[in-house]
Amino acid sequence: MKIISSAFFFFLLFCGYAQNSKKGLTEKDLKDLVGTWSGSMIVTSSADEKTQQTISTLLEIVDLKDSLGFNFTYTEPGGKQLTEKNSLRIYDDGNMLSFDSAQFDIVEIRRRGARLSVIAEREGVDKYLSADFQETIIIGPGILNITKGIRYMDMTAYFIRKRLILTKIK
Repeated sequence: MKIISSAFFFFLLFCGYAQNSKKGLTEKDLKDLVGTWSGSMIVTSSADEKTQQTISTLLEIVDLKDSLGFNFTYTEPGGKQLTEKNSLRIYDDGNMLSFDSAQFDIVEIRRRGARLSVIAEREGVDKYLSADFQETIIIGPGILNITKGIRYMDMTAYFIRKRLILTKIK
């Protein structure tokens, strides 16, 4: 009897976990992103990961009703200040998102306490080569980390093309 009740308990835990992991991303999950963020952007220029630049960046996220607007301001190593504008939109029942003018399939959502991790992937072309692109977005109280990875068809793992490490300032 003890074995049957233990097996039933683990079955219920497994079912609860499976349902939680299928829950799609919602606009409510992203509402706390609106505001001003400051931090650094680390850019890797090539797959050998030897050429990296660290750039200070300021990010303003605005609510555009049906999406979030991302306005990045940063200074290139040559001293030229740039502003890059992107948007983030969730659709298809929270299982797809549009970010950096590209559509991604959300392949995994992890909710751990106040922290939310979203992994999204898409196929595409980079430098005339077929590639898989991966966006990992980690949202926590006062933190936002975005990692952009790429994997060419002859590679087994993603290498990090760009990593943003940001802290909310207002």
